[in-house]
Amino acid sequence: MSIFNKSDNSVLKDEDLITKYRFSHDNTYLGELYLRYLPYVYGVALNQLKSQTEAEELSMTVFNKISSDLKRIEVRQFSEWLYKLVLDLCNIEVRKKTAGKGESKQILIEELSDEKNDLYINTEDGAKLDANSLRLAINTLHESQKVCIDLFYIQNRSYQEVAEMTGYTINQVKTNIQNGKRLLKSYLEIKGN
Repeated sequence: MSIFNKSDNSVLKDEDLITKYRFSHDNTYLGELYLRYLPYVYGVALNQLKSQTEAEELSMTVFNKISSDLKRIEVRQFSEWLYKLVLDLCNIEVRKKTAGKGESKQILIEELSDEKNDLYINTEDGAKLDANSLRLAINTLHESQKVCIDLFYIQNRSYQEVAEMTGYTINQVKTNIQNGKRLLKSYLEIKGN
């Protein structure tokens, strides 16, 4: 079933679409949210990033992220939550573009240390994440994830550059990075960081 099938979903409220998606995992509900909010997400991203290509890429990243987030997070005011998510992702992209090599690594550390982020590492002893712990954790990843995270965060390369250097598509690069960050979170929580 395509997420772009025309259905009666267009009359449903955002909250109803989210509830139906959470319980059924049926992408037609997510597809309706996508169609409804793509111009909004793209507009906010374009305003923040000042690049059509980057705004398009970020828009796709946002909708990939909400497909997993909505399965586990209860969202009451979707448009407000979405706006904040887009701004947060834009801020990360802007910071990454202007960051030096050491600062890019710090951005990853901050993402994993931010309580508001779904990648937040919650250790029992409240230990802080440091560069050495991060490097050890990165070395435990699958090779594709390790390479993509290293190029993107440690060597401060763009998605496009990582794709060109690895031969992966941009979507594969993003998937490797996202899955790698989830595994980093799990590993660091288990190890107590």
